[in-house]
Amino acid sequence: MTEKCMANCMAKPIHLHLRNKIFYYRVELPRVNNKRRYKIISLHTQNYYEAQEKIRQMEELQEQFIRLQRLYNNLIFVKVQKGIGGGSWGFSVSDDLVETKLSKQNDPEDIKTFYELYLALSQKIDSLSKENHALSKENQALIKKISQIEKKIEDFLGPIDTAYIKLRNIKASEVADTETNNYTIGKVLDSVLLQKQASNTKNYQNRKKQAIVKILNEIGLSLDDDYIKFHNVNMIEDIVKIIINNKSIKNDNKKMKIRYLKELATCGNNLNPDLYSTNIINVFPHIEKTKKADKNPHLPFKNEQLLKIFDPKYDFFKNNPDAFWTCMIALFTGARMNAAITLQYKDIFTKDRIACIQFLSDHPIKQLKNEASERLVPIHKQLLELGFVDYVKNKQTKLKAKDTDFIIKKCQTKSGQYNNKYFTRVLSPFFTDIRVKTEANDGYDFHSFRKNISIAMQDAGIINTYINDVIGWEGKSTMEQSYSNHRLEEIKAQLDTFEYDFLKPHFAKWKTIMAKK
Repeated sequence: MTEKCMANCMAKPIHLHLRNKIFYYRVELPRVNNKRRYKIISLHTQNYYEAQEKIRQMEELQEQFIRLQRLYNNLIFVKVQKGIGGGSWGFSVSDDLVETKLSKQNDPEDIKTFYELYLALSQKIDSLSKENHALSKENQALIKKISQIEKKIEDFLGPIDTAYIKLRNIKASEVADTETNNYTIGKVLDSVLLQKQASNTKNYQNRKKQAIVKILNEIGLSLDDDYIKFHNVNMIEDIVKIIINNKSIKNDNKKMKIRYLKELATCGNNLNPDLYSTNIINVFPHIEKTKKADKNPHLPFKNEQLLKIFDPKYDFFKNNPDAFWTCMIALFTGARMNAAITLQYKDIFTKDRIACIQFLSDHPIKQLKNEASERLVPIHKQLLELGFVDYVKNKQTKLKAKDTDFIIKKCQTKSGQYNNKYFTRVLSPFFTDIRVKTEANDGYDFHSFRKNISIAMQDAGIINTYINDVIGWEGKSTMEQSYSNHRLEEIKAQLDTFEYDFLKPHFAKWKTIMAKK
């Protein structure tokens, strides 16, 4: 971040914020009587991307001024008598007869760099004035001081070097102007990924980028191509045709792809409305959501399937105890995959003498679906009898783990991102091997455990508001939403009214097996 600002002050980081639909930037002024002071300056735009670009340009500009000041401070001058070339005089000479010039001790390359930077920044001053972004007093004074010694710089460098520097600076300015108006597809996509959205996590950005790149590659475009190749009617029509005619993907997926591309087109128009027409947006079609009848529903596991999954004769869970407990957590709390595998040691604790599991979005990789997904669930008596709490405590002690460490290490990739392939790479191959799962979209997956507990609680006569509290549903009706959030002991009492009786023989064996882990 910049060390100085554009607001007549010594700067700290520039803060961008919105006020009355206009973007401003805020800078902190030097304290007076130990009181903090700020200055709010308009960026004269309602466009987020344009505001971000202006902030970036301002920061780059200020870094250049800092460098210019440093080079200026390094200049070495000598005094000479007017009309006579030479060094410093060792005797008193009238000030009227003395002038200064750049010493030969200066490095010519440093002087060239200094002069080029000065000429480049001088050209930017006019455009800044037009946009009502005044330079700081320090920077104004610096430009003025350098302009007063411009003749001395030219004398030091000579006419050939000076002419070459000015010519090169003009050409660089022309290139910069061109770059301001033109973008690559990759640069516009970067702006799309910077959008401030509640769901705009790092993982979401990566998935969106991969989806867009894949679509572009199918039509022969890359991120390095000029954005105008994408932003035209013919290209959009070709891309849309490929997506629409793909019968292997459902409408929801098509709708998502069209939305991503529309964001890319909208962002280009926001960055340069004159070059990238807004009419291109009208080319994108409206796609209906996939009908519920056409979707592949999540199916609950049948009793015989659960018996097969948890049959102790298979070695999979014996060799992967974390996978076993992941399935148990889902079977007794209805936790989705992300919630089940991203539990930290601190999330298993006792409250009001009731052992509980809490599901919170208090870490970047904990990506719960909605507010209702954040909940505190009493641990079911069968899960307690299996030794789940003891397993967690023993594991933490054995590993000397912190409370904030994850219980299941495989919840993260090597880069620290959420491991969204846990089911497909860990559990699904096992389910397929024992023929519980037959194909990719057969309806049987990790979400099936969530269906199992829902049905088990309904069959036990537990009312919906308690089921919502355990599973993390928002509730369909206003009544359900208003009367959820029961007291912990009430939820515990309701939760323990059902059991997976048919699994008890298997659970008895697993209790012995897991006690040794």
